Amino acid sequence: MLINTVLLFLQNALPIFIVSSLLLLQFPLNKLNMYSVKWFMLTLIIITISTLLLSQNLSYLSQQFDGKGLELFLALVSVLIYLFVAGLFMFNEQNNSRIKANLGFIILLLITSVKGAYFIAYLSNYWSQAQHFEAMFLGIILGGGICVSIAILFYFLLSFINNNLAKNCSNYFILLFAIGQLMHGVVLLQQVDILSSGQQLWDSGHLIAENSEVGQLLTVLFGYETTPSTIHLITFLIAFVIPITLRKIKQLLLSANGAQS
Repeated sequence: MLINTVLLFLQNALPIFIVSSLLLLQFPLNKLNMYSVKWFMLTLIIITISTLLLSQNLSYLSQQFDGKGLELFLALVSVLIYLFVAGLFMFNEQNNSRIKANLGFIILLLITSVKGAYFIAYLSNYWSQAQHFEAMFLGIILGGGICVSIAILFYFLLSFINNNLAKNCSNYFILLFAIGQLMHGVVLLQQVDILSSGQQLWDSGHLIAENSEVGQLLTVLFGYETTPSTIHLITFLIAFVIPITLRKIKQLLLSANGAQS
């Protein structure tokens, strides 16, 4: 029960903590004002309501589209997360903070609602079947502590890299995180035979197993797969190259317009 609870935190709660840290790097704390605090409280209320509603309707979604409804819904959410993160990546250097705030709100809403709904559903199931409540309670404390520690570590590590080594490191990191969510969507579509599994390119399970601690972390951060297929590689490359290319083109156009003025 202890191990199951810790794994539950790593699989479903850790992405929420990670994306919160990454979004905090996009919106520095020293720029927060009373409007930002009110906006944050409203966001928290909306996310809580949406998470609870979704957790109560997971079984209903799973019954739709001949039993494929939940996978299709989660795949759609993963695509939306990627698209909104790509938009945040594109608008990161713009001064329009309202657009960035709206994008950040949608990203946090989508990830927290889905992961939080699974977390609540699984934790409720564990709690109803648990015979050793002390072990489960200890697992909650341990899993929560691990998630908070990793999120804080990533925040300060990426903040240090942004300030001293590479200015836009956190921007590329959140893009990679979103691509990882997109990879989860590809796997779900393959499970319901919407996408072909394709040819297996390699097997890295002997180096880093998916069920290991490092494998779990890499899966959460980047959608790590021990046996990726051709469609995984193609999707990753396209999802990574297109936003970067569009951002570079936008920067060149802005530089050209500035030079002309």
